[in-house]
Amino acid sequence: MNEIKLAETLSARFRLDLTGCLVSTKDGLSCGVRATDIPTPNGFMILVTSGWKSIEAEFVPDTYAGELVRALGDSLPHTRRVFGSLAEAFNAMGNRIVLSINGSVMPTLLDLPPAPWSQFQLNVRRLTDATNGSEAALQICTEEIATACLALVLTLLPLEEDDIVAIPMYESGLPEGACTKVTVNRYERSPVNRAACIAAHGATCNVCGFDFGVFYGSLGHGYIEIHHRTPVSQMGANYIVDPIRDLVPLCSNCHATVHRTDPPLEPDALALIIAKNRNTTLS
Repeated sequence: MNEIKLAETLSARFRLDLTGCLVSTKDGLSCGVRATDIPTPNGFMILVTSGWKSIEAEFVPDTYAGELVRALGDSLPHTRRVFGSLAEAFNAMGNRIVLSINGSVMPTLLDLPPAPWSQFQLNVRRLTDATNGSEAALQICTEEIATACLALVLTLLPLEEDDIVAIPMYESGLPEGACTKVTVNRYERSPVNRAACIAAHGATCNVCGFDFGVFYGSLGHGYIEIHHRTPVSQMGANYIVDPIRDLVPLCSNCHATVHRTDPPLEPDALALIIAKNRNTTLS
């Protein structure tokens, strides 16, 4: 497992500054990532270990990460619901998630205990033959497991974001060539939702199959745009985004094209148009 590639991929998925690290454990060297903006010893690592036909990712807090754990416990009801939804989605993808809070294993991830929290232990494990396969297969599985673990942790953390974001003209509904800035809800741009969507659907365009990493090399590795099946303008204040069902990865061209209509074209419909045009060209 390559810790540098792991950090690069997760940085692109979460749009966070992450650095790779190697840690010596009783089972040998394990690779992991940590957020560069939370200094040691007050932060945490996501540590990935490869075993016999299994890979697991673990949340490892630093020695003085008590404030961080307390912040997890102070999470809002909305973020706790998102945590439970994500956990169910990751479990459905073949992972086994074990969470322990204040020394007690949680029987359900849909009902987390009230604050204060002094201990938070999270483990995501998957049985896989990738450990006995190619290096590329092992790396992909490592990225998926680490993504699931990091996404769950970040869901509960109070991430700071700028509410003002530039929206392309095809998303804002303005005439061609126009440019503006609009205010959008924070959940709409959540890096956790983005990463969970990619973990479920892959980092390639779900319409045309374009892969930024294949075409642009390391510069595009892990990059993809995320499309909302439900337009942001139709989301109410209490709308909870389901990153597995509500979001889909699209390349820039397909993303722009689905927004050429109002409401946006369904990605499956665009895929049919592309297939029809390809068949016409070949004939």
